[in-house]
Amino acid sequence: MRDGKVATLLIFILITSLMGSIYSTSDNLDKKTQNFDLLIEDFEFLSQKDVTWLNPDPWWMTTSLDSDRNGIHDSIQNATGLVNIGISFSREITEEDKTKLMNMGFEIRLELKSVNALLLGPIESYQAIDLANFEDIVMVERYGSVIFYGDIQTPSVKASNSSIYPGAWDLGVTGKGVNIALTDTGVDNEHPGLIGKFVAGYDAVCYNPSDPNCILAGFGQRPTDGTFDPDDANQHGTACMGMASATGVEADGSISNFTGAAPDAKLIDVRIGTDVGAGPFENYLLEQEFYESAMNGIQWIIDHKDDAWQGAQEEDYGIDIISLSWGITSHENGGSDGTDMHSRILDEAMEAGISVSVAAGNDGPDNDGLSGMGSSSLSITVGATDDQNTIDRSDDTVASYSSRGQRKDNGNGNPIDELKPEISAPGSNIIQAEACVTSGGCNNFIGGDASQNTYTSRGSGTSYATPSVSGIIALLIEANEDLTPMQIKEVLKQTSERKGEPSAPDIDPYWNRDFGYGMVDAFAAVSLAIHLKETNQTMSMNPYIQNHLLSVNYENTSSCSDCVEIIGHTWGQMGDVEGIQYRVDDGPWTFFDPNQLENNDSSSEIGPLTPLIWNLPIYHSQLSGTYHEIEIRSTSGDEHSLPVLVNVYVSPNSIQNQPFSIINLLIVCLFVFVAGYSIISQKKNDTAFSISKKFHNGFFNPSRVDESQKLDSDNALDAQLIHD
Repeated sequence: MRDGKVATLLIFILITSLMGSIYSTSDNLDKKTQNFDLLIEDFEFLSQKDVTWLNPDPWWMTTSLDSDRNGIHDSIQNATGLVNIGISFSREITEEDKTKLMNMGFEIRLELKSVNALLLGPIESYQAIDLANFEDIVMVERYGSVIFYGDIQTPSVKASNSSIYPGAWDLGVTGKGVNIALTDTGVDNEHPGLIGKFVAGYDAVCYNPSDPNCILAGFGQRPTDGTFDPDDANQHGTACMGMASATGVEADGSISNFTGAAPDAKLIDVRIGTDVGAGPFENYLLEQEFYESAMNGIQWIIDHKDDAWQGAQEEDYGIDIISLSWGITSHENGGSDGTDMHSRILDEAMEAGISVSVAAGNDGPDNDGLSGMGSSSLSITVGATDDQNTIDRSDDTVASYSSRGQRKDNGNGNPIDELKPEISAPGSNIIQAEACVTSGGCNNFIGGDASQNTYTSRGSGTSYATPSVSGIIALLIEANEDLTPMQIKEVLKQTSERKGEPSAPDIDPYWNRDFGYGMVDAFAAVSLAIHLKETNQTMSMNPYIQNHLLSVNYENTSSCSDCVEIIGHTWGQMGDVEGIQYRVDDGPWTFFDPNQLENNDSSSEIGPLTPLIWNLPIYHSQLSGTYHEIEIRSTSGDEHSLPVLVNVYVSPNSIQNQPFSIINLLIVCLFVFVAGYSIISQKKNDTAFSISKKFHNGFFNPSRVDESQKLDSDNALDAQLIHD
């Protein structure tokens, strides 16, 4: 009977091992992963060519706006008469510099400390040469003109929920404690849907009592400490703030569906227009004044980003977001390359910790490049989609007016910062919060207010896509206050819904010139932001390490017959990827051998933006239970990419998810046959010896037996029979 018991035990062991993919324990996971673990010190990635743009030349040495490198924008050299001029220094500006310039007859209209620049107003074009020869002035450039780019939107971006999509609000975030600096025509915050939002404000034009527009309007200098509350002289600003943050409240107290993406976000009202008109549909008196006020407004925001506003709660201190639904025209063919001072000042805002959402522009598919502001290298540039007046995103198209990429090359060797826009959102036929201008039965010019106004009329433009993204950024900041502006930008990019074919696959396999990296998805973005916070990954996440999922295969895998195969690719934008880690269900991180990383270059050195394909098999025997989250990230030093999250369902009764191969079935049948034969022939010693020999030759490989595992005396006798 002994041999029969042994055979029965073998059948039990075999069947149990085959069912281990269904009923495994966490201990099995730790042991099984050792089959493809690879410590980082034991594995070396293919070497990557040096990233040349890590140590670029100064921007004035590479800009495309000064082709002859004489320190003067090319457009000025062909101009005659008066030209509005700004100058940039290679260093901080001193009082001595300003004194020398005034002694030369120049008026200093505004200093922009963030970009070491001065605005001088109108001068004769030939004087640009004198300025270019001034010590440490590295660029003389021309003012641009300020242009404003001007229900379904909020559920369509998945901020609020709908019958089709979940919403980010369901995750417990509404923008509370986040301040949006809407830099526009002013906001009528007494509108029912905007009541209680005003925290601070600034009039970026009438800060100067000698300004002729302010004189005509009957005002002198206005306070600069944030206590001034500008009204809307146009409608544009109120509409944009409504799309970012309206609560949907009507004058009678009822609640409508006309909500912004972040209904609890607050307002920093920075007006770049005046009471005598600053909008795109009005005849303003001195166009260049609005360029100066726009630049002044952004500088004021940077200077006051950490202020404790008078009368505000502590959670409402400071400035978190700049929302810009306008642009500045470029005088250069092909648009701006991001080196003009208005683009650079937005870069400074991003680096100062303020997230910048800016409109791409309304020049359509045949634009010759993006204008200033939208060309800022670091800002989040927003294109517009047409949602076809439905929440369903599957029918969304790029809006016909939305400006397309790429941006003009700034010559710094980095092709990534030319990939504009980064993101897109609905911008067509959007219902607007009504300002007190010429509609709603009131007018700010004669002492009215918007307290009885509603949401009416429709507007279109990248102007209206941008504040929706600003509101989504507010949701991200509330969800994870430790995210930096560049991390926020990367979260928005990686969680967006891809649209269109890649337009520059050699640079990035996901960017499209119409949609950017895709249509913004507030629910996915906020979910990822919360995950980063809850798993303590925020501080170590490097937005320049790229890691993306390609496929998840449950059958016909190249790695194994009893695993879930996860395939992705990774690359570095600012240096090498050094390793790849994974974990299961919040377990410990483990470096793994990505199954011989592949690329299309047979040489040992690859380009800095070349994706490397990784392959991660997760064996069914590693997974106890049915639902699991697999997390994969690329690493470089102590930093890592955003994680790829894969939810895996392993069903015990599913052939697809738990493959039981023909080979396994044959093995079971053979064991049953052998065991039966063993039981019938148990009295024949030579047969027992024969069976033992078959096990030895056919199924067990003695070379794989761990010598440290010693048998007891009874089993040792059987072992001698097997090896006889």
